[in-house]
This record gives sequence, structure tokens and C-alpha cells, in this order.
Amino acid sequence: MGLSKQDKNKAKAQSSLEYLLVIALTFIIIIPTAYLFYSYSKESTGQIKDSQITKIGTTIVDGAKFIFYSGDGSKTELELNVPDNVNSVSIFDERELVFNIRTDFGSSDIVFFSNVPIKKADDDRFKKLAESGLKKVKIEAIKEAGKGIIAIDIV
Repeated sequence: MGLSKQDKNKAKAQSSLEYLLVIALTFIIIIPTAYLFYSYSKESTGQIKDSQITKIGTTIVDGAKFIFYSGDGSKTELELNVPDNVNSVSIFDERELVFNIRTDFGSSDIVFFSNVPIKKADDDRFKKLAESGLKKVKIEAIKEAGKGIIAIDIV
């Protein structure tokens, strides 16, 4: 004899329940894994941007030092790729190059100290260094008030 109609319905119900359990188990595994991947990816992106800014600041300060000791009239141009999390760039006391950046925790400053005096060649053009993308930075040794100084400009 075959299965009764009630037994067939129970078998269908059991297979449907098993199917739902497999789907639920799959979601239980996939959702946390996707979240972990997303978090790791976001953290890595932030670290890459911080690393880019560190490289940019170090390159500018090292270039300024090299040009300063090369003498008046020396200059060079650097091509730098600025990430999109830079709010502003400024120079303080002719010795500090400061990048104000956006992070997941708010604003933060990354400061680079120069052994040689540095200044902005032009305030309006220098502000462009905070815009994301490829920038050409000109570093030039000049005389100002009888002393040598490095002028940093965006071309």
C-alpha cells in the first residue's frame, strides 16, 4: 500500500521545514561574514589613505630640505596623488606642514616637521592641495628678507 494523504502532507511539510532551516543556516553564516569583510575593507581603505598622506607630507618635507641645501634658485616639481579625505593643508611657523583629515572618528591632524624654513608661495593655489586627485607641487628655494626659504606652490 502507498502512503496516506496525511503522511504525504507530513513529508512535504518536513522537507519544506528542512529547506527553510538550510536557508536560515546559510544566512546565519553569510551575513556576519559579509559584515566582517565590509569592516575590514573600510579599515584598510582608511589605512591606505593615511599612508598616502604620510607619503605626501614626507615627500614634500624631504624635497624642501634637498632644494634648500641645493641653493637659491633651485627648484623641483613633484606629482602627488592626494586622497579624498583631506580637509585642509597649512604651514605653521615656517616649520610645520599640517594636513587636517577626516577619519571615522572625526577630524585629525597629521603634522610633518621641517628642518628648513618653508612657506606657501600663494595662499589660494596652496588650498588646492587639499582637493583630491593628482597635483603638481613646485618646491623652490628663494631669498626673502635676506634669508633662504622654501616656497611651496601648486602648479
